[in-house]
Amino acid sequence: MMKRSFLLILLCLTVSFLRAEMRPNFIDYMLAEERYEQVVRLATAQLERHPKDGRLYTQRATAYLQQDELQAAVDDLSRAIRYRKTADKSLADLYRMRGVLYELLKNLKAALRDYTRLIKLTPRQPEGYQLRGELYAEMGQADKARRDLEKAQQLQE
Repeated sequence: MMKRSFLLILLCLTVSFLRAEMRPNFIDYMLAEERYEQVVRLATAQLERHPKDGRLYTQRATAYLQQDELQAAVDDLSRAIRYRKTADKSLADLYRMRGVLYELLKNLKAALRDYTRLIKLTPRQPEGYQLRGELYAEMGQADKARRDLEKAQQLQE
């Protein structure tokens, strides 16, 4: 009887440990299955226990984006940037994603800041220059747009 109880406790602990370790992968699975409301609920519950987990913020931001909750996605990406050491994306990726969302929200100054940060992090990659150049063009700053777009073109060659 004692041996059976011990085995049951050991089994329960093992299952609990595996569940805790698999949670981010399960969230990734739910994202792939387009179960966005469930992702938000599960990530929110997990963040109550692990409020500095950058990966959970990026996962929930992805779900918010798919639900067209752009400001909530921006907020979560800002938290992921704060906790970037535990995020599953590079800092450059986080700034790129947030910049695009800021642009969609018509917060062009914030988008410009994030694209500039992206360029500082990846100065030899064309994408930051391309994004910022297009934004400058949208803002009516033709000289700056041309300069960034030319730089993006040079880096692509």
